[in-house]
Amino acid sequence: MPQNTTEIIDSNSHIMHATSIFLDGFGILIGGPSGIGKSALALDLLNDAHGFDYVLLNSGSNLLIADDQTHIGRDERGAIAKIVARCPQNIEGMLEVRGLGIIKVPFKSPAPIDLYVEIVDQLPERMPEAKDQFRYILNVKTAYIQIHKNDRLAKARVRAALYAHTRAKLV
Repeated sequence: MPQNTTEIIDSNSHIMHATSIFLDGFGILIGGPSGIGKSALALDLLNDAHGFDYVLLNSGSNLLIADDQTHIGRDERGAIAKIVARCPQNIEGMLEVRGLGIIKVPFKSPAPIDLYVEIVDQLPERMPEAKDQFRYILNVKTAYIQIHKNDRLAKARVRAALYAHTRAKLV
């Protein structure tokens, strides 16, 4: 069941247990408990964009921001405040690949966040209310979707949410 949409993750900038990527010009913050598949979903999305060889050659528009720990803060320079993700310096460009270990990849830091994806143990609601498709992170309204940890269509659902939220296509 969705959490209260007035939830505030924190009122100041802080380190969040999350992986973040920059995909096709949009920032995605992937949260969830340890070991649930945050890094795997990030790897899958980056690979799906143009193939992992392209990512490794520093594609520019599809990059890791941070894996496992993401520093989040507010950027109030524009008309609307945004969440900005940064990689802690000690893990810049490091991505964990289960069964392989940690690999070095090109990264982008800082980057704005456009979508918060939460990987969950229980099946998300089939048709969530519009108000449940947002979370407040650092008092900034952020597009949100829950993805089940074993969802075979996870990357497609993330891309659909990104499309719907960034192009105002929610019904």
